[in-house]
Amino acid sequence: MLCPDLRGAGWSSAPRSRYTKTEMADDLAAVLDGLGVAKVKLVAHDWGGPVAFIMMLRHPEKVTGFFGVNTVAPWVKRDLGMLRNMWRFWYQIPMSLPVIGPRVISDPKGRYFRLLTGWVGGGFRVPDDDVRLYLDCMREPGHAEAGSRWYRTFQTREMLRWLRGEYNDARVDVPVRWLHGTGDPVITPDLLDGYAERASDFEVELVDGVGHWIVEQRPELVLDRVRAFLAAGTEQRD
Repeated sequence: MLCPDLRGAGWSSAPRSRYTKTEMADDLAAVLDGLGVAKVKLVAHDWGGPVAFIMMLRHPEKVTGFFGVNTVAPWVKRDLGMLRNMWRFWYQIPMSLPVIGPRVISDPKGRYFRLLTGWVGGGFRVPDDDVRLYLDCMREPGHAEAGSRWYRTFQTREMLRWLRGEYNDARVDVPVRWLHGTGDPVITPDLLDGYAERASDFEVELVDGVGHWIVEQRPELVLDRVRAFLAAGTEQRD
């Protein structure tokens, strides 16, 4: 079991550049190469989803399955529904701004963090101990700036390319499973429409009564589904 923090997140290093999802996907592939691991199944939440999908597209020989938790792939459904829901991504703007973004992210009181996590969690309050853990990471040198660059890079270098169809023809040929809290106001379940056409084996389970933080709200359910996903196919190898 490998649980790496993406570039600039958690306890990973926080360089000043290379924050596109493609570069992060190549980071993950390099980790596998460095550890001598040939193939893996990927489990991802939030930004980890696009990174994982791009890794599958760039390094298909390394990935045998994907399990997504309240996340999306990098292909974008361009329709009126998407336009109507663009306002839901308002929270990214303050965090992406130079100077302002790092200050918002590293605020010792975590005011923006608490506001945002409560909203996307459908009212779920992240425990204070967990908030302190995240804030401690963000106060590490360079990490608040890295958090800002995650969003700034997406808005200035990736978003338009995705909207123009960079991944329109993308398809993955491994089992893809999805667990999705329906109370997420940003990554809404309708964003998953059409995913079955882009994967040779796709299943989604919608969970009512939880939002973006389904891992914290329903840990037993998430653990059960992830264990089943990881175990699938191992019988043939035993």
